[in-house]
Amino acid sequence: MSQNILSWHRNIFDNISRQYADKRLPHAILLSQKMSECSFLLAKSIAQLLECSNPQSNENGILEACNECLSCKKVSEYNHLDIHYYFPIIKRKNKNCSDDYFQEWTDFLQQNHGIIEINSWIKFIDTANSQAIISAEDCDRIVNIAQESSYEGKYKIFIIWEMEKLFHAAAPKLLKIIEEPPANTLFIGITDNLDKVLDTIKSRMQIIHLPAPSPEESVATLTELFNIENADAQKLVFTYGNNLPRIVDDLHKDTIPILINDFFIKWMRLAFQMKAYDLLDLATEFNSYGRDIQKMMLLQCSQYLDAIWLVNHNIPTSLILNELDEKFVQDFKKFIADDTIPDITKIIDEAIKNIERNGDSKLIFFDISLKIGQIFKKKYFLIKG
Repeated sequence: MSQNILSWHRNIFDNISRQYADKRLPHAILLSQKMSECSFLLAKSIAQLLECSNPQSNENGILEACNECLSCKKVSEYNHLDIHYYFPIIKRKNKNCSDDYFQEWTDFLQQNHGIIEINSWIKFIDTANSQAIISAEDCDRIVNIAQESSYEGKYKIFIIWEMEKLFHAAAPKLLKIIEEPPANTLFIGITDNLDKVLDTIKSRMQIIHLPAPSPEESVATLTELFNIENADAQKLVFTYGNNLPRIVDDLHKDTIPILINDFFIKWMRLAFQMKAYDLLDLATEFNSYGRDIQKMMLLQCSQYLDAIWLVNHNIPTSLILNELDEKFVQDFKKFIADDTIPDITKIIDEAIKNIERNGDSKLIFFDISLKIGQIFKKKYFLIKG
């Protein structure tokens, strides 16, 4: 039995496997993701290949882990002695490093099948949503362990999740060991925000940008890993803007997910009607969600607009409009044309950036609602004229 590699990871995994087979594997790689790329699972797949006792070539001649040997089973269960995990923690009494949180970490990984994101992890270990860092103690441990011999005689692998969270004062301790590690040592960093990783760290690692999964790939992953019916998986993917970690996080909650499709229809109708008081109420509702949810909602609304534009050009849109009322789409599509979509997209993109800069979400949303409404009104009079 060969490894189960996520489809959107396949090309990157194959390239790394070839480098490994040709003995030209880099000593440090940095996996850069944005939202739903599931970099941790790719890091784990790479680690499993390197530790496997009996790797096999698949039908395309690519070396993969056997998935059956003792080493593969240890990797799967997060207890391989030569694979070391480091991640952001909340420092408390008697909890100063990743090892002190290892039981919570493995519980979190197993619950979410490795599809993880930082906000969910912080909430998992700390309901107060405190600031998390990769501690100075962890940096010291990485340096010390890297200089020791491996337990099983193969690779020593360090998977550092959310590398932008490295405690900056301690990060320089890692520079020399990452640049010149002992033989058969691999560092795999993972980041959601490449710009925030220290330049001195980035310069010592091979940066790999991961592609995002398609909606269809996300649906297939949910049905396979979480035993969700295909129709339900489709609804989740498009309700949550194809954000797999957010979907997986909410699968473990009793709360009702935000129905972005209903929100989108309501928002567009109120914007077209320029109902200021109702839009202000909607802005208040929008403001009640966390900033990550706000950005996800705006991103998904933008994707709905792009899909409607595709309808106007008779381009297949896959699953994206399944959750929208058909009558609404037919009535609304004439306002989403070549002369309006760039302006609306620009307005929404700028709003997302302003939210990331900690702007007032209520005012940002109310302002863009009026701007989008003005675009609709202008288009309406052009159509009527």
